[in-house]
Amino acid sequence: MSSREAQTSLDTIRSLGRHTVDESADHGFAWRYLVLSVVAVFLVFASFDLPGPWDRLVVATGLGLSVLAALRMRRGARVHRRLTGPERRWYLAAAVVFLVLCVGFQVAAAVLAVTTGLPAHHTIGAAATALTLAALVPAGRARFRAVARASVR
Repeated sequence: MSSREAQTSLDTIRSLGRHTVDESADHGFAWRYLVLSVVAVFLVFASFDLPGPWDRLVVATGLGLSVLAALRMRRGARVHRRLTGPERRWYLAAAVVFLVLCVGFQVAAAVLAVTTGLPAHHTIGAAATALTLAALVPAGRARFRAVARASVR
């Protein structure tokens, strides 16, 4: 094998690696899974405003949607790759951001409810959290793709 052939092979491997990362990022942040996830987040947090057994039913529905989204995403993936260390740290940071958003919007909605007498403040906090998550997806996808590409090099 000549050096030119070896370089061509390495370039092909790198190109396929980038393509795999892009496919993984595009699939993981697809809108069809995002919609299910956002609705699940909304249902779970809005359920705190419901009385009696309805709150448990709505939480179960929201968690069921989360499981459905995860299963559909896993089964529908054309690329199955292991996460690298930087990608795991990105997911951990994303989880922390999610928790901060949840708590922050719930506290803000509770303060608003106390000061203005607003009913169903959990529903308002849940809607704000869900809409913010949906708005952050394009930036999250771009950042995840950059982290994944840098870790594959």
